[in-house]
Amino acid sequence: MPEIVLSNEEFREIPEIAQQEKRGSVTSGNSTVKSSSYDRISELYNDQDIEQVESVEIDDVNNMALGKNGTLLIKYIGTNEIVHIPDTITSIGKYAFRGNKSAKTIIMSDSVKFVDRFAFAHCVNLEEIVFSRNLESIGENAFLKCLRLKELDFPNSLKNIGKGAFGRCSSIRKLIFPGQIKKINDLSFFACRNLNRVIISHSVETIGNAAFSECYGLKKIVIADSVTSIGESAFSWCRSLEEITIPPSVKTIGSWAFYGCGKLTDIRISVQTKDVRDDAFCGCENIYNVKVTEFEGVDYNQTIVKKGQKLILRILKQVNRKKAERYAREHNISTMFI
Repeated sequence: MPEIVLSNEEFREIPEIAQQEKRGSVTSGNSTVKSSSYDRISELYNDQDIEQVESVEIDDVNNMALGKNGTLLIKYIGTNEIVHIPDTITSIGKYAFRGNKSAKTIIMSDSVKFVDRFAFAHCVNLEEIVFSRNLESIGENAFLKCLRLKELDFPNSLKNIGKGAFGRCSSIRKLIFPGQIKKINDLSFFACRNLNRVIISHSVETIGNAAFSECYGLKKIVIADSVTSIGESAFSWCRSLEEITIPPSVKTIGSWAFYGCGKLTDIRISVQTKDVRDDAFCGCENIYNVKVTEFEGVDYNQTIVKKGQKLILRILKQVNRKKAERYAREHNISTMFI
């Protein structure tokens, strides 16, 4: 692999050297480098956000600045539409591709395990990402505002999707979570406005705050019975959502969790969900059918009936006070609960 190895000190000298030497070669420390290579990477000097390492290797074949003995991709400096991440790379550093306008397809070798924060943020023409089959973690805002990214085929090895990782990826349509994800972090998929289907796997325990907020096209959500909490504003402003089944495993539904879901009409919920915040369903004015899971069986007692009715009343009260009063009258419930 043709490469240039620079110390941190030499790396900082690049802009000055590139200006001084426009022809021939430049000697820096023990390295002799063609000045054209300095020109190609001098822009890195001004990017204070990228990984800072003791030495930098320039891979002229793959147009990459590398660190940590070639295992860390510090910065992509090419203009290819299809970019292959070589099998020497185990980590893609923070801001490595940020703002790249040429890449349309990224193909990761299976050696890649970690994608750091903002690594591919604002890659506005990125349409396809082929993940490493051994990928373990995607960092915060890693793919923020990749407007043309359409499909996400997560590998089963994936354990973490960071906060805001795919926020504002407005072309994604479907999500299926792999089996090792335990938490869908805050804002992970906020404003994915064409997302219409989400299947949450049996490994997930927590849906974070605003995780799917402003997913205007979201029509179907399948929540596994491993989930125990739904965070604040988790599904707020999901304007196309018509029905939701909340499994008995869910103990807490946070404030504004379904705020502004104007088409939501049907809710299926269990009396085991005891902590429904007072404004969890505010702005869902078209809710008219709240089903209690326990009422669908044949073996329930009066205590369950009372708990179920109070739960229905609590939800209807958030939606429309008149609906709550009507339900209370029909079931001989004191209006003191309203």
